[in-house]
Amino acid sequence: MGQSSSRDKQDQRLFPRLQARCAVLYQTPGNKRWLVAHLVDFAAAGLRMECDEMLLPGTPIAIQLRPGSDRTIPAMQGRGEVVRCAPNSTLRYEVACKLRKVKPL
Repeated sequence: MGQSSSRDKQDQRLFPRLQARCAVLYQTPGNKRWLVAHLVDFAAAGLRMECDEMLLPGTPIAIQLRPGSDRTIPAMQGRGEVVRCAPNSTLRYEVACKLRKVKPL
């Protein structure tokens, strides 16, 4: 009756995460140029991407989703912050970002 698991906590999201692949351009303070990452999944309030750079939690970030011909992913831009960053099995980093300001491209 009172059992709780990490799966239960994940299922409490207000909006579901959608798995998708496309280019993500991102920029952090101190970088004048946009860097390229790849989208892993996204939801109404954030996204997870794979990139070559370790980004510390709390780092402000600007993003642009560039879906190309895939119309299931909206072309958008936004601002937010990094909430989590961890190395993955491909020697890259999975970065979770919480987005605050989002608008279409």
